[in-house]
Amino acid sequence: MKSQFKLFVAGILVAVMTVGAFAQASVIKQRKEKMSAIGSAQFRVLGGMVKGEVPYDSAKAQEAIKTMKTSIVGFADLFPVGSETGEKTEAAAKIWQDKAGFVAASAKFEETLAAQAANAGKDLAGLRAAFGAINGSCRSCHENYKRPG
Repeated sequence: MKSQFKLFVAGILVAVMTVGAFAQASVIKQRKEKMSAIGSAQFRVLGGMVKGEVPYDSAKAQEAIKTMKTSIVGFADLFPVGSETGEKTEAAAKIWQDKAGFVAASAKFEETLAAQAANAGKDLAGLRAAFGAINGSCRSCHENYKRPG
């Protein structure tokens, strides 16, 4: 009876550890997907327009901003304790050491996107101004909370 109980407990522990590892991998994957969506909207769509690689299009600029705004919502919540490593994460340890600062940086990016949405949709000059402000917000967070490399 005791050996069956021990086996049962061991089985439960393995299951819990497996679920925990899966959950960690899942949040890392989610945050990578969100960053990928933001990067694509920022650099392919908006950056392409700013560089003159594609013609300026107000609707596409606004859609790119909308994609970025949607992707950043809840982003800071995807860094629970235990997700510091795995799946080649680029998240710096400072995220967990300075969680309040990271949450504030994420909120600042949301605010920047909201403030620059109208500029991005106005004309190319407005998009260029918006793009500079958005990049500055991204750079600030990445310099502090992304692993170099």
